[in-house]
Amino acid sequence: MSANPEFWHQRYTQQVRWTLAARRYIFDKIGVRPSQRILEVGCGSGAVLESLIKDGFSNAIGLDIDYAALRLAISEIVTNADALKVPFARNSFDISLCHFLLLWVADPLKVLKEMARVTRPGGWVIALAEPDYGGRIDFPEELIQLGKAQSQSLQDQGADVFTGCKLKGLFTDCGLQNIQSGIISAEWHRDFDQAEFDLEWSVLRKDLEGKMSSEELERYYKIDLEASRQGRRVLFVPIFYAFGRVPE
Repeated sequence: MSANPEFWHQRYTQQVRWTLAARRYIFDKIGVRPSQRILEVGCGSGAVLESLIKDGFSNAIGLDIDYAALRLAISEIVTNADALKVPFARNSFDISLCHFLLLWVADPLKVLKEMARVTRPGGWVIALAEPDYGGRIDFPEELIQLGKAQSQSLQDQGADVFTGCKLKGLFTDCGLQNIQSGIISAEWHRDFDQAEFDLEWSVLRKDLEGKMSSEELERYYKIDLEASRQGRRVLFVPIFYAFGRVPE
């Protein structure tokens, strides 16, 4: 993320918009109170923290290994550290959470165990969003290969693109209790948003740079743009969530 952190902050903010309703649902389900201590592991540029602060959660802090990303966080309470070795004592927080993180780490179970360690007994560990590209759906059909190429690129970058469907098992292996998991619902709106479309394609171009010719990318871009403007485009990647309670 260090290269062009401002761009990635835009992307993370977009992802937070996608998952906002799910986060609010989970918080309501488990009764998170504004005064509770919340740790976001892998907070990046602070997009989730910003959303939490806007919703009145004033005791939220973040941790990330990427110092350049942390410099963009609006919250001053951030820590530059590795998710595999969280530098906080046991029982320091009421809630620990992550957002599009576990697919990128070498040992997601260890990260969850660290999150559980620093969360008090009876507190909650939450994975707000983890994708499963194995269930990706693209329409029109001409865009299926584009989706496969992006998924392969993410794997080449070190992501486990099947993390979403593994999430419930990871929470079970972590020893958490009262585990609930699901998929964030998908909606397609008729209104076309050029800015959102362009941001999505900026990410696509970065993922497929050197893996697909500029001519191929331009052809896919035109197909995608036309289908999106006509209200025919479907792009669905299952985004899983899970939450579980730390044993008392």
